[in-house]
Amino acid sequence: MSDQKLYKNQDIRKAEAEELLTQANQQLGEALQSYQQALDIYQDMGEETVATLIWYIISHSKILTITGTDKFGHSKINLSAASGLLSKRSRINRHK
Repeated sequence: MSDQKLYKNQDIRKAEAEELLTQANQQLGEALQSYQQALDIYQDMGEETVATLIWYIISHSKILTITGTDKFGHSKINLSAASGLLSKRSRINRHK
């Protein structure tokens, strides 16, 4: 297999991988929104234990985003904690 064909195959595979990553991030974002809604409901109900577990899941979720490529054609990847999507204040309210 020629180098040119190999590079073309790598480019195709890379584009496929980046598309899958984009889809996964979108699905993760939607799941995190659902977790957030469930968290709000459990907090309103005073279910602190369940709310804490959901908050833990949200705060430890990571989202990878492809921000482009560098001059060598390598993907620039940004890893961000999903908890950054939430407000900066603590999401767990202490119910008495």
